[in-house]
Amino acid sequence: MFQLVPWQAALLGIVFATLALLMVIWWRQQSFRWIIVTVICLILAPLMSWWSGQAFQINDYRAGCDGLCPGAGGAPIPFLRGEAAGNELLPGMFLVSTLAYLVIVLGWSMLLRVVLRSIPTNRRRRTARQMVAAVILVVIPLALSPLVLPPPEAHVRGDTQRVAINAQREVFVYDSQAALPVLRVGLEDVRPRGDGQPGMRVCLRAYTFFYLPIGHMYLDMTPEGVHSNAGGVLPMEISCWR
Repeated sequence: MFQLVPWQAALLGIVFATLALLMVIWWRQQSFRWIIVTVICLILAPLMSWWSGQAFQINDYRAGCDGLCPGAGGAPIPFLRGEAAGNELLPGMFLVSTLAYLVIVLGWSMLLRVVLRSIPTNRRRRTARQMVAAVILVVIPLALSPLVLPPPEAHVRGDTQRVAINAQREVFVYDSQAALPVLRVGLEDVRPRGDGQPGMRVCLRAYTFFYLPIGHMYLDMTPEGVHSNAGGVLPMEISCWR
C-alpha cells in the first residue's frame, strides 16, 4: 500500500491515465469490439477499487505510535482514513486507485487476448482450449494472488516490529482453526496481553483465496516476544481486544 501526498497522487494519476489510453488505442487496433472491452474495464475498475476498500482495511493501531495511529482502507492506493481521522473518503485517492485497477484489467485483457489467439487447432477444440486458458489466466491468478502480493498492514517500529515478525513466523500453529485456508496475514496491531500476563498480543488479519478476509488471528507472545504460548482465530466481527 502506497501512502501518497497530493502531488505524488496527481503525477501517478496522469501516468495511469496515459497508460490506460495507450492500452485502449491498442485494443482499437486489434479488434472492432474494443468499445465493449473498454466499457467492461471501466465498470470493473471502480468496482475493484471499492472492493479493495472493503477487503483491505487497517484499523487504528497503537503499536509504535505516540497515542493512536489512524488506519486506512483500500489498496494499492489507500483512499479511506481510519476512525481517528473521521472515516473520511478521499475522492482524489479513490480516482487514482480506480485508474490503477483500470490499467491492471486492461493489461490483463491484452495478455488474455494474445494468449487465446495463439492457440492453434480446429474451431471446436479451440473454443474449449480458450475457455481453459481463460480460467488459468484469470481465475487461478486471482485466487492465488495472496501467496505473491502481501496485503496492507500496520506500519510498526521498534521492538513491536520484532515481536510482530516473530508472531508471523508462528501463524502455522493456529491457521488450522480458520474456517478456510489461510494464505496470507496482515498485521493489525501489537498491544499488551488482555489476560494480565507479561508479554504482548499480536493481532493479524487472515486472508484466504481471492484476498477474502476470513477472521482475526491473535497470538499471545511470551515476555521475551520470541514465541507464542496461546492464540487462535476469531470471526471478523470480533476484535482481538475483546
